Amino acid sequence: MVFEKTIEEVINENYVYARALHYLGIDFFENSSRKLVEVCRERGLNQQQVIKNFYEFDSSARCSFKELSSYPIELLVEYLKHTHHIFIKEKLPYIVHLAKTYENPALRDLMPEFVEDLIRHIYEEEDTTFKYIHALHEINKGYEKAPISRLIYFEDFSLKDELAHHEGEDELGAIRTLFDLLENNNLHGRVLLNELKAFDREMIYHAAIENQILFPKAISLEKEVLKKITSLSKLN
Repeated sequence: MVFEKTIEEVINENYVYARALHYLGIDFFENSSRKLVEVCRERGLNQQQVIKNFYEFDSSARCSFKELSSYPIELLVEYLKHTHHIFIKEKLPYIVHLAKTYENPALRDLMPEFVEDLIRHIYEEEDTTFKYIHALHEINKGYEKAPISRLIYFEDFSLKDELAHHEGEDELGAIRTLFDLLENNNLHGRVLLNELKAFDREMIYHAAIENQILFPKAISLEKEVLKKITSLSKLN
């Protein structure tokens, strides 16, 4: 029975349970030697609630490449924005919490800079790339009465340049150099290392969705929109 095990034993079975417990108000590194049932009783958590949380955090909500490739571009953008929201509101705060409470000055010093850069990148992407794609979509659907004026706002923006920039990025490169500083024989270090590696994989997958699905769709849409605008200009 999982509740008769210590928190360390539970997390050794699946490190994701550490994050599930965190969102229930339990920091594993402060209670690692205690039985889960004792801590839950102390915090007023019923077992069904804990099991439900374990399941939800262990379930993958990732969509397949094949499924995402079939999405219309406006839905794909919403999917990516939702992923950004999860990064900013859930994944990064938890990783930062683990890093702040882990005794490694190098990691603690580098983490805030990494998080700040990543969040800035996300907001810049949503304010430029995603807004440009939204404008293209509205023009293509005939929702925009002054398409040329709408696109003038983005005259300094290039999808191809943005794609080239994306393909040359390595968001977790700096953090990855610190993997060796995390101790595998230490529960806190193992959980933090696994979370960083998992986030690294998510970032790689997220970038692949943008580079291999979003940008090709957007560039194709851009060509279609520019062709329509050219045709309308000739008629006028």
